[in-house]
Amino acid sequence: MRQGGRALYALARVHITLEGFVSDRRIFPRLPLAVEVELYTCGELPAVVRTEDLSNGGAFLVLKGVDLPPMGSRVQVRVVGPLGGGEPAPLVDALVVRHAPDGVAVQFIDKPAV
Repeated sequence: MRQGGRALYALARVHITLEGFVSDRRIFPRLPLAVEVELYTCGELPAVVRTEDLSNGGAFLVLKGVDLPPMGSRVQVRVVGPLGGGEPAPLVDALVVRHAPDGVAVQFIDKPAV
């Protein structure tokens, strides 16, 4: 399990079970879940956006009023506010892997952005 994805995925598992959400083509189950996250892109101030769905491998971020980061760019995301145990949410490195009219899909990565 990827370290960065683990924190976001654990949050999703608090309220939603995996049953019924597994896709044949996906490595990780995708869960429909709206969570506010901070999106950090190179050279920009962080923007608060929300997830549409979440998995251990990545998330779809809805970007209303926020410019889409370029395909292939590295970004960072963090859940807004503390996690369930009160600990601060980690900053998770991700790669933009898909653009859509309402947002971007990101894949969580293990190596930090440079």
